[in-house]
Amino acid sequence: MILYKYRAVTKGGEKTDGMIFADDYKSAYKILERKQYVPLKINSVTPSSKKLEARDVLAFFLHLDFQLKCGMTIDGAIESFISSRGNEILKASLVEILYALHNGESMGSAFERCGKIFDALVIGLLKSAQKTGKIAEVIENVIEFLRFQDEWKNNVKRVIAYPLFTLLVAIFVLLFTAVMLGPQIYGLVKDNLSEDQIPIFTVALLKILPYVGYVLQIFAFVFFVCVPAMFITKKGRESAKNLILKIPKINALVSKICFWQFYKTLSIALQAKLDFIPSLSLAIDAIKISQIKFSLEKARDEIESGYSITQSFSKIKFIASNIITIIYVGENGNNLAESFKHISENHSKEILSDIRELGQNFSAGLTIFTGIVLIVILCGLFYPIYSFVEITGQ
Repeated sequence: MILYKYRAVTKGGEKTDGMIFADDYKSAYKILERKQYVPLKINSVTPSSKKLEARDVLAFFLHLDFQLKCGMTIDGAIESFISSRGNEILKASLVEILYALHNGESMGSAFERCGKIFDALVIGLLKSAQKTGKIAEVIENVIEFLRFQDEWKNNVKRVIAYPLFTLLVAIFVLLFTAVMLGPQIYGLVKDNLSEDQIPIFTVALLKILPYVGYVLQIFAFVFFVCVPAMFITKKGRESAKNLILKIPKINALVSKICFWQFYKTLSIALQAKLDFIPSLSLAIDAIKISQIKFSLEKARDEIESGYSITQSFSKIKFIASNIITIIYVGENGNNLAESFKHISENHSKEILSDIRELGQNFSAGLTIFTGIVLIVILCGLFYPIYSFVEITGQ
């Protein structure tokens, strides 16, 4: 099937445009004729040239939520969004979803066709709507998830922005001092002072300085070229992830983030009235660290075998005792959705605090290190100039 964008005149004489799937140009023309449209222009669409932002997906679900509350069907709500202005990739995907719905596919299966655009949790929640029949409520939960996800990403970006800026400035200052300023001062000293008038410290520093410059250039190349290049391929991303996870503090933080995502996904799925086991499976699918995923899958198997949720979760070494207590209260009070929501909110605050603290410590350590290195270099370079001024009396 090929995606076509058209402009046509309706039976009432109004101009309209939109997108349709067809086998070829003639089939697209016939589809429009069956709709009693007079085609003015039909072009094939290749939407992959435009980027899809998270806010575009959120805008779609906000539109869907409003239209459903106004009494419109899911098909009509999607059609009305397609006919409006918006991202071409999203609109093309929605045309494919609409085509699937018109051919009898379920809503979850239709949205699953576009798994690269819609999050796995979003698709899982939409599938749950088929079982519960509460599409409007599920859409509200999807919107809550997308908003929270967007807010979370913005918070993390703000927290890590300063440490990255500090690192960039430190590399630039050290490179400038070692590669550009050092040789200039060395030439000035060598031309105006004899070897016995140059301090031993300065002589040693000037011999080491070129190597410092080389090391810094290699580091800058690795950090700004090689590391970003690793994330281009899937294998490279896996290698980079494994290297990063070998750092103890980063490993602990990433594990905490994984569990936060797990608790948040589980709470949203339960709020959408999805049964616990399907909700648990959906939350486990969001986990990327194999060790944590294996522990949670084992707990799910035990729950399916008849163990209580509290008993199964208490066997996971990654989960703290205070969290087990909250789960126990939720299970016995028949309110697990609120329990996992409370846990995820606390985890979110802890993670942001940990990231902020890690960033501050990194920035402080980097600033102190850069300052010490810079002072040593500048003292070694400028002391001979001071001696030269004393000797010449200038």
